[in-house]
Amino acid sequence: MTKERSGNHSSSSKEPVHIRRNIQDFDDPYIPEEHIPDGTTCDLCGSVAHEGHWHVSADYQLPIRKGEHRNNEVHHKTLCPACRKIQDHVPGGVLQITGSFFWDHEEEILNLIRNEAIKAMGLNPLERIMSLEYGDGVIEITTTNEKLAQRIGKALHKSYSGTIEYKWSEDTKLARVSWHRDL
Repeated sequence: MTKERSGNHSSSSKEPVHIRRNIQDFDDPYIPEEHIPDGTTCDLCGSVAHEGHWHVSADYQLPIRKGEHRNNEVHHKTLCPACRKIQDHVPGGVLQITGSFFWDHEEEILNLIRNEAIKAMGLNPLERIMSLEYGDGVIEITTTNEKLAQRIGKALHKSYSGTIEYKWSEDTKLARVSWHRDL
């Protein structure tokens, strides 16, 4: 069973939003402990691994060191952790949007969500939206990690006020973020 901690912040409160800072204490089973060889690319998204980090391929080139020749040949292929999570349907974050305000500002809010996801992926290609599903009075967005769900929730709250709540499981890196606003 997953235990959860929560933090709550509404627009009328003057206190800061409490976002969990100790996430490095939790291991992500999708991040391998062994070193990924430099130049490894993801078969699905094309991200490139270098010095233990994944980089967006369009913005990234292997550095040239003195005495080396540029060699863009890919020697290793695999699936990056984000693509594996998407393939396995294992989210790291869940954002739920409720309230009548969303339906009157749907296009604007979806653009904000899209822009936050693009910014996040530019910084870290492992931060992605996995799905966006419409339910009965709720929009649920799943993300590959907890940081993106928190980032989008924070952007919604900053742009449109409303009420935001963060819940984290005690034993995994899963974050549940709920944002609500009525007209």
